[in-house]
Amino acid sequence: MNEGCQRYIEDPEANASHLETCDACRALFGELGAPPPAHRPISVDAMPLAAWEGASHRAWPLVVAGLVLLAGIAGVLFAIAGISPRVLFAQLPSLDVMASVVRGGGAFVQNAPMGWQVGIGIGFLVINTILYVLLRRAPRGVDAA
Repeated sequence: MNEGCQRYIEDPEANASHLETCDACRALFGELGAPPPAHRPISVDAMPLAAWEGASHRAWPLVVAGLVLLAGIAGVLFAIAGISPRVLFAQLPSLDVMASVVRGGGAFVQNAPMGWQVGIGIGFLVINTILYVLLRRAPRGVDAA
């Protein structure tokens, strides 16, 4: 093994022309069944996209157009049924009613049996443990180097 072979082994890309002149290195790569390393520049455009790169983001005008279309469909359905959309707003509860519902819910939680509260606590711990484990595991298919 001469100095050229050593340099080729250390950095095959920089010394790619060495295989053309050295029969021993060509034979060695032939015995190993490995093709000699070819210096090919990587074309980023030719590489496949990752799953998250191929997804197109929805533009805000598309979202707004969808909302306008949905409101239009609702308006047409109200017109077909002969109902004024103002009836909907008249049926909404006032802030006083919503505040009393929230206060009643708080009283229910305070007076609930102890088993129910323990169940909520255990569920909280289980869900957060699962989330912690999922966030701590190594990502798959992502080169973070």
